[in-house]
Amino acid sequence: MTDITEPLSTSRQFQLTRRVALSDTDPSGRLRLDACARFLQDVAAFDAIDADISVLGNWILRRNTISVASLPTYGTRVLSNTYLTGSGRAWVERTSVISDIDSGRIYLTARALWVLTHSGTGAPISVPEALYDVYGPLALQHKITIRDAKRELLPPGASLLPWQIRYCDQDILSHLNNATYLEALEEVLHRENIDIGPDQPMTCQVIFRESTSYNDQSDVYFLISEDDGTKSVRIYFTNNNQVRTNIELTLSG
Repeated sequence: MTDITEPLSTSRQFQLTRRVALSDTDPSGRLRLDACARFLQDVAAFDAIDADISVLGNWILRRNTISVASLPTYGTRVLSNTYLTGSGRAWVERTSVISDIDSGRIYLTARALWVLTHSGTGAPISVPEALYDVYGPLALQHKITIRDAKRELLPPGASLLPWQIRYCDQDILSHLNNATYLEALEEVLHRENIDIGPDQPMTCQVIFRESTSYNDQSDVYFLISEDDGTKSVRIYFTNNNQVRTNIELTLSG
């Protein structure tokens, strides 16, 4: 499990409790990775609404790194806890932890970079100082820098994954919902007979460079590699061989 920044006593924390539902699991009963991303997205979104920062503009997810120790199974009661651990000119870093309500066991941690954008133009806008009064000094203590992501070309050897984005896959911004991208990853794991049990440690990073939508479809490719016993699965959402979003799943031994 990747080390995480613990919240301070002055940090605002927001929590959601839920059970892992039938719609969240694969046939084996483990929490799917797209459902995991949805749990993280929901606790972040509801925190923003509760803290009244959703009115500042649109918060757009640019990067999410999820470190999994294990995954809960059907019926498990889980607690999602989120708080801010860093910031920059127009973005914040949000750390979230999903744990077992009954035992306290930590299933996974995530560090996500959310960019504040103008609701009309979509351009990044500065995070107001008032936000730190709500979330506490921890968000100010860790300065996060963003380097413009270089345009990435689809790597040679990647295989095409037939994938159709449905109208219902879009969110309120008419973008492919953040969690839905990982459905493609789950599909590749199944097709390539890569079995992930609930106790499989792994790291999953998603980098969003450019949005995809129902009216602006992406071609989806995948690439599987193995080095010194560590298997990696990469998913690429592309347009004219330019990578819009990429996912990298690394399975620990």
